[in-house]
Amino acid sequence: MPKYEGPTLAAAVNNGLAALNLTENEVNIEIIKQPSSGFFGFFKRPAQVLITKKETPQPSKKRAQRDSDPEKQPAKQPSPDRFERNFAVVKQLGQYLQNVLSEMDINATLEVEMPNSKHVYINCETDKEGLLIGKHGRTINALQQLCEFYLNNHGVNYVDVLLDTANYRERREQILTDLARKTAWNVRSTGQPVHLDAMPAFERKQIHLALEDFDDLITYSVGNEPNREVVIAPK
Repeated sequence: MPKYEGPTLAAAVNNGLAALNLTENEVNIEIIKQPSSGFFGFFKRPAQVLITKKETPQPSKKRAQRDSDPEKQPAKQPSPDRFERNFAVVKQLGQYLQNVLSEMDINATLEVEMPNSKHVYINCETDKEGLLIGKHGRTINALQQLCEFYLNNHGVNYVDVLLDTANYRERREQILTDLARKTAWNVRSTGQPVHLDAMPAFERKQIHLALEDFDDLITYSVGNEPNREVVIAPK
């Protein structure tokens, strides 16, 4: 696979894009090595990145013919029967989660919603919010993942579950945004990359989104689940 080097991450990426004649939106970029200034001018190491072109699935001839005829285009939404079946499983999930919380000695009233075929929202009203959330949100995140496992095991795939209580998710998103921006300013002032604590995928996504307007910085994830973490670094 093509690897490209440069004195900085931005230079390495630009070298790769120029060689491939592609834009940043057309490729996947993986950081292989961070640049190092070495020790008293010795052992300097350039940045190294792996750049691959994003794959664009090509429609078959039958699909192309069908898409060219508006009357033969398939419906974009799942059939009502399938949605109803999935929603029935989601309601079963609500009862399953209620039983799990009871085993944890958490009395809660659940509000379960499925606004579309890709998202499920579950709000828990309880007087034991701290126990439900857990330290750094670990308990509520684990329960949220358990809900997704339940749906997958019952044939409801590619559905994101959001489990919330007392507006925790909104408060947590603000905390992550503040953390991302504060860390970004530290990276700017020191010129050194910073590794954040490990967090679940949907929280890492919030970090990436919070720093989209920091054009001089780059964010990427390293490590393996569940210890995958975000790195904020100069370009």
